[in-house]
Amino acid sequence: MRRRTLEALVCVLTLMMPVAGSAQKLPEGKFQPVRERTYDLLHYKAELEPDLARARLMARATIVLEFLRPTDQVALDAVDLEIEQVRIGSEKTPMLFSVNGNSLRVELPREWQRNERLELVIDYSCSPRAGMYFETDLANPELASVFTYGEGGLHANWLPIYGDVNDKFSTEMVVSVPEPYVVVSNGRLVETRERDDGKTTYHWLQNLPHSNYLIAVYIADFEEGKLEPALGEIPQSFWVPRGRLEEGEVAFRNTARMVEYFSELFDYPYPWAKHDQIALPGFGSAMEHTGVTLHHVSVLRTEEAPVDFGGPDFSQYYTDWTAEATISHELAHQWFGNNLTCRSLGHLWLNESFASYLMMLWAEESVGEDELLFAVELARRHYLDYVAGEHIIRPLEYHYFDDPTTIYNEAHTYLKGAAILHMLRRQLGNEAFFSSLADYLRQHEFSNVESRDLKTTIEGSTGLDLEAFFDDWITGAGHPVLEVRSRYLEDLGLVDLEIRQVQPWVEGQDLFRLQVPITLATTDETWTETVWLTEEKTQLLLPAAKEPVMISVDGGGDLVAEIRFDKEPKELAYQALHDRLPGRLRALRQLAERYPTAPETLEVFGEVLTEKGFWAISAEAAQLLGEIRTPDAEKLLVGALAAPDYRVRKAAVLALPRIGPATAVPLLTEVVEADAHSDIVATAIVALAKVDGDLDSAFLERQLQRDSWYDEIRIASLKAFEELGRAETIPTIRPFTQAPWNLEVRRAALRAWRAARSTDPELHAELIALAETPSTELQPFAVEALGKLYVEAAVPLLEEMVEWDGNPDLTVLAAESLKEIERIR
Repeated sequence: MRRRTLEALVCVLTLMMPVAGSAQKLPEGKFQPVRERTYDLLHYKAELEPDLARARLMARATIVLEFLRPTDQVALDAVDLEIEQVRIGSEKTPMLFSVNGNSLRVELPREWQRNERLELVIDYSCSPRAGMYFETDLANPELASVFTYGEGGLHANWLPIYGDVNDKFSTEMVVSVPEPYVVVSNGRLVETRERDDGKTTYHWLQNLPHSNYLIAVYIADFEEGKLEPALGEIPQSFWVPRGRLEEGEVAFRNTARMVEYFSELFDYPYPWAKHDQIALPGFGSAMEHTGVTLHHVSVLRTEEAPVDFGGPDFSQYYTDWTAEATISHELAHQWFGNNLTCRSLGHLWLNESFASYLMMLWAEESVGEDELLFAVELARRHYLDYVAGEHIIRPLEYHYFDDPTTIYNEAHTYLKGAAILHMLRRQLGNEAFFSSLADYLRQHEFSNVESRDLKTTIEGSTGLDLEAFFDDWITGAGHPVLEVRSRYLEDLGLVDLEIRQVQPWVEGQDLFRLQVPITLATTDETWTETVWLTEEKTQLLLPAAKEPVMISVDGGGDLVAEIRFDKEPKELAYQALHDRLPGRLRALRQLAERYPTAPETLEVFGEVLTEKGFWAISAEAAQLLGEIRTPDAEKLLVGALAAPDYRVRKAAVLALPRIGPATAVPLLTEVVEADAHSDIVATAIVALAKVDGDLDSAFLERQLQRDSWYDEIRIASLKAFEELGRAETIPTIRPFTQAPWNLEVRRAALRAWRAARSTDPELHAELIALAETPSTELQPFAVEALGKLYVEAAVPLLEEMVEWDGNPDLTVLAAESLKEIERIR
């Protein structure tokens, strides 16, 4: 995932309503319009000869385009490409061309008219600094692997091409490599041909149109695993580093079911020729190229591995991005993102919010409704935490940003957007929601879309007016904050309920129009009333023959909202046991925070920890015991350390440091030595370092020798060294900054080294070297770290990066790091 935080506009709070919390603001950035074009690219063929040892590419591009208006030149995006010659079709006379900045301009011999077609042939070579990445094979340093990543226009670093998302065309990749390399790309493998020089040429054809960033080339010493064909006819394979087929079979075993589920859900069959999945160690996330997805190698696993995808997280018992969720998210893009593609990055939510919600829908289908509700609750929680910490809000559709990472903000574009789609589903109902999305797919297939296309389609399918919804949630920013008060009018048999919207009114955010479900329970019955909130203050009188034992506002978690409803322990205890999952989680948190010593609190927590229902409610209770910190809570916490679900044990481990070192240190030490699950061991190591400042370094050195899924115990041990910050541990830490260790191990080692001696010239030299090396993961990390450490020696490199704009994300990072160094100067 991409995350960035920029300085933001200062907004003035209005006095029109009460202000709750601190000021919020919209991100500041340059307006990014939809890019204009002079031609429509129809077909792109690239013939590639990679020099794997020198990280260099010799290539020929054949481009077929059709002009949209009269012109006598063609401009293509081309970053640091060494253009040898440009010709028209089979003509031998080369064309005049010029390279200006990151643009290749070809002078045509006459003016071409609208709808005329042209075939350009461009011979060139390059040493890509972005877009195409050459990595050393971790299992065999004598070999390399190559992958491509094109979001943000990065493919122009290795292809002369139109580099924005609002054009679609068919593609061919013809790639020649020596043994033992294999090439995987988009579409159908037309042929493989043995050459006289010992190389094999792989010819891949993607005959349906897609956007430039979805072009893929993967080269490695792969092994292929075959999966059951999807829909009975769509070939499915996975390609993994040699020797890891069994882990691939575990990781990708459900993908045929996923393809069938999404195809049926939207009444729109998977549209591409095949579905391949790649696992490579050099890329730290996942990327949904058309018909073939690149995954971080941590997706590979045994049955005993934790559910996490990417680097392990030792700060929470849950993750939005399990391996299963990530696989389904990337697959979902084959419908939303690859088939229907946003017209500009300002409309990126149409790609990412949809894929994020579809991964939650897969959780509902494969596990159950509680898994969906928990996923939506996490999304809402992480979004609200982001706003509380950064004070930044923005609409889902937003066109003001300086670099692509800003608009890829996970809290908004992925998680809040998914929760908003869930809210829309609840408002429309299942049948209307899914049938209108089926219409949306059919009406706009293989084209570019904007937010208004979705709105128009849903309105046409349902007959509803969604103007207010889109104003509030798509082009409007922020979220409602609801303050709720209630009293029971016994003589009248009514519940008097008051709900106020108390969010700050700032630029982009004001009152919301909300459909709110309210669940009431008495000792005799439970029922739900649905009401609309349209004003700052809403007064409701709800019939109830007896005084309710529970009043739950949005207990099902339909709304993207903060709900402040103070209750007494007795009602919270009832809600924690009887409401729907989001309402139960909220009740547990309020019990722990407001009533830690109330007898109802420990009684409810004890019951929740032993119930055999959905795992997350027990895990939440275990972690909240760290907030309570009473002797009885400690006893429950010790019991939670023996829970059968490892995620509940992890939550208990995370709670232990809150109860103090005298109890926590021996318990955590026992967990490290005795628990069978690597995720629990790793989390306990980090927790130990937080609670025991005198932790023996030799103890951590022993843990560094333990093997585990994705080396998570080593990562945890290095995080513990970072927490302790001891200079004498640098000789132990430093070897882990190098290959063949995986990306997360290397990052953890660099952070630990920085904590041990931030002024170490050798650390600075290591970071400068990483900043010079093209990488999707370690290069941005190093550039940012150089600024945080005020490394004067990095200034020339950072200045060069600011001038080079082949990767806008790196340019902005470098500029921020330079600014930090200048500030200290």
